[in-house]
Amino acid sequence: MHTVKADQDLKLWWGVLYPAYSDHAILRAAKREQEGTVFEQDTNPPNAAAYFDPHHRYQRWDSRYACDLPQLVQDLQPDETPLVAQLQASPQLWADELDLTDPAAVIIDQVQATYPELSGVAIAYLVLHLACPESVPAIYDAWLDNISSPNLPATQCHGVILDYNHTARPLKDVWEDDSIPDERLFAYLEEMLRLWQVLEPWQAHYSLLSTQNLAANPDGSLRLHQLDFTPPLAESFQPKAQPPTLVMVWQQLFENTSERRQSVFMPLIVSLSTAPIETITELQILLDSLAQTLRTEPLLDLEAEAAAGSPEGLLELAGTDEEDETALEEAPTALLPRQLVQVDVAAQTDVGRDRHHNEDLYLMNYRQQLRMTPCGQQLSVQGVFILCDGMGGHAEGEVASSLATKTVYEYFEQTWPWQAPLPSANEVRNAIYRANEAIFELNERKAKTGSGRMGTTLVMALVDNYNLRLGHVGDSRIYRFTKRRGLEQLTVDHEVGQRLIQQGVEPDIAYGRPDAYQLTQALGPRSSQSVAPEVTDIAIDEDTLILLCSDGLSDNRCLETHIISHLVPMLDFSVPLSQSLSKLIETGNQINGHDNLTAIALRFKLRSSLSSLF
Repeated sequence: MHTVKADQDLKLWWGVLYPAYSDHAILRAAKREQEGTVFEQDTNPPNAAAYFDPHHRYQRWDSRYACDLPQLVQDLQPDETPLVAQLQASPQLWADELDLTDPAAVIIDQVQATYPELSGVAIAYLVLHLACPESVPAIYDAWLDNISSPNLPATQCHGVILDYNHTARPLKDVWEDDSIPDERLFAYLEEMLRLWQVLEPWQAHYSLLSTQNLAANPDGSLRLHQLDFTPPLAESFQPKAQPPTLVMVWQQLFENTSERRQSVFMPLIVSLSTAPIETITELQILLDSLAQTLRTEPLLDLEAEAAAGSPEGLLELAGTDEEDETALEEAPTALLPRQLVQVDVAAQTDVGRDRHHNEDLYLMNYRQQLRMTPCGQQLSVQGVFILCDGMGGHAEGEVASSLATKTVYEYFEQTWPWQAPLPSANEVRNAIYRANEAIFELNERKAKTGSGRMGTTLVMALVDNYNLRLGHVGDSRIYRFTKRRGLEQLTVDHEVGQRLIQQGVEPDIAYGRPDAYQLTQALGPRSSQSVAPEVTDIAIDEDTLILLCSDGLSDNRCLETHIISHLVPMLDFSVPLSQSLSKLIETGNQINGHDNLTAIALRFKLRSSLSSLF
C-alpha cells in the first residue's frame, strides 16, 4: 500500500477502480443514457494519463502510477462538492426509514429508487462508513466508466474517491513493534472478526483478506484503506490456488513478530496452523477460548511454567472442575489421562553448500505396535534415536560418528528388549562411555595427536511410549516444541562460552572470547574419565515435536527465528513429517550452509482418554 506524508495544506484522496459485473449485487453497472470516455485511451488533452478519472478532475499524485491500481490523487476542483459527498448525512436518514440489516441488494434497490445516479458501490461505502466510521473510509466521489485494461476483468468500472488518512500505520508494522501492548493486538483480532460480520452481507469481507489493506489509526482503531468487493485474485485468476482466508492473514501478521511476542501468542499461532478452522464462528470460538490466557497471563515466567508442568499447576491454570465431565472433555489434552494415538518419525541429512563430505550421521531403530480390541486401541512405541556430528579432518569425522552410532545402537540392541522398562540413566551413560572408548582406542592405535584426533558429538533419545530419556555430549542439540510451552532447548552446549556462563560470567563477555564455541566435551579425543554425559528425562503430555539436530541446523538461531514458518507446520498431522523436515533443512542450508546439517524429528499425537476416569 503506497503511503505518503502529505503537506498539511494539501488534501490528498485515495482513488480506487472496481470492475463492474452484471451479476454482482454491489458491482453491477446501472444503465446510462450516455457512455463515458474510455479510461486511459483518451488522447485529448495530451496529458490524459495524468488524470485518474475521465473528467480530468482528479490528478494522479505520482505520475508513475498512470494505471488502474489504487493510488493517491489530488482534487483540482475542491470548491465543487460532488453529489456523493453531499449525501454523507443521508445514510443516517436511510437508517430511520430502511432496515439496514436487510440484504445489501434490497437496500441498494430501495436507495436507487430515490437516487438512481448512486451506484451500489457508493451506497455500500455510505452505509458501511455509517456502521464503522473509524474503519471504513468515507466516500467523496464516484462514477461509472468504460475501461480497457488487462488488470480489470470487465469492460466497465466503478471509480471512487475515498478519504485518505496518511497518519494510519500499516498493521504489519504494528505487529512487529514490540512496544505495542499484547492486549492491543488481541483487540485488533477481535475487531477483525466484528468487521467481518458487518462487511459480509455486503460481500465486502474480502477487505480483511490482505495485510496491505489493513492499518491502525493513531487512536488505536482498525482501519481499512478501501473496501474490496471482488473475490481474491487467487480465486478469480488462479482457480487451482487456495484462496486467502482470515486464518492466513493472521498467520502472516505473526510471521515477523519478536520471539517474545510469538511466545505470548503461541497457543493461538499453533492452533491457527493445526486446528481445522473453516468458519468465522470457529475462529471466534478459538479466540474466546484463548482470551483469558493471552490477556491476563500473557507470558509465564520459568517458575510459573514449572508449576504448570505439574498436575496441580495444570489444574489450577485451567480452572478445571474435576467433577464436571463436560469441562474435562473440553480441557486441554495435557489435563486428562493420555492415550498415544500417533507417532511419526523422520530424519534427513545434508552435506551443506560449502562441504565436500558429510561427517554427520544418524541412526534410528524403533518399533510401533497397535493393539485393537472391542474396547478401543492402544499404540505402543519403543526406539533408539542417535545423531552424531563427527570431527577430525579428511574422513576421520565420518569414522568417529559412524563408530559412535554403531556402538550405542549395539549396546541397547543387546540390553533393551521389546517392551522392557526404559533403560536407566546409568545405562545411557554406559552406552555413551562405550562409544567414547571405541573412538579413543582407535585414536590411540593410529597414534593420532592434537587436532588430528577424531571425535564426535552425540545426542540420543530413548523412547518408551510417553517417556523419553535423553543423553548428550558436545554441541548437537535436542529441542521440544509444543502448543503450551513453545520452543525449548533441552540440552546445554558443551562449549567454552556456556561453561563460563555457568560460572557466572555475563553471556556477552563469555561469547566475546575467540574460543567461545570451542567444545569442552566430545567423544573420542580423551578417555572416559574426561567425559561427563548429561542425561535428562521428559514426559510427553500433549502433542509434541522433538528435534535432534547437529549445529549445522541450530547455528545462528535458525530454529528460534523460524517458529511460525517451519516449526508450527511440523505439528500439523495432516502434513507428512518428512515434508516439513525437508523444508526446515532447506532453510537451514540457506542460513548455515557452511556445515553439514542433520535432524531427527519425532512427532507425538495424544488424545484424551476419559474412559479411565469413570
